[in-house]
Amino acid sequence: MKTNRFVFDTNTLISAVLISNSTGRRALNTAVKVGALVFCEDTINELGSVLVRSKFDKYVSLDSRIDFLKGIKERAQMVGIISMFTDCRDANDNVFLNLAFDAKADCIISGDADLLVLNPFKDIPILSASEFLLHYS
Repeated sequence: MKTNRFVFDTNTLISAVLISNSTGRRALNTAVKVGALVFCEDTINELGSVLVRSKFDKYVSLDSRIDFLKGIKERAQMVGIISMFTDCRDANDNVFLNLAFDAKADCIISGDADLLVLNPFKDIPILSASEFLLHYS
C-alpha cells in the first residue's frame, strides 16, 4: 500500500509550533497519522533557521522550538531534489514545488498565496491547512 507523502511549507510549520490549536498544527498532526512528512536538505535547513529567530521567543521557548525541530527530523523522509522548476512568483518557494514533484508527494500544505495560486502543480494539489483537513481527516 502506498504511503501518503506530504510537503509542508515553512510558514505552516511555524504556525504549528507557535499556536498549539492552530489549523496548521491540526493539519500536521493529521499528516503524521495518515502519511509521511517529506523534506529535502533545503527545506529542513530553512525550518531550522527560522525556528531559532528571537522574534518567536515571546510565543514559545527556544527549547520547545528546538524539540519541535527534532521531532520533525525524526519523522522526516528526506528526498534529494533534482527538479529545477521556477514556476512560483516567489523564487524562494520553488524548492517546495521541486520537492513535491521529486518526492511524488500527495500534496503541498501551504498558506502562501504564491504557492496556492499554482494549485494544482503538475497534478499535485496545493492545499491550505483547512483544505488538507477536509480531505484527510
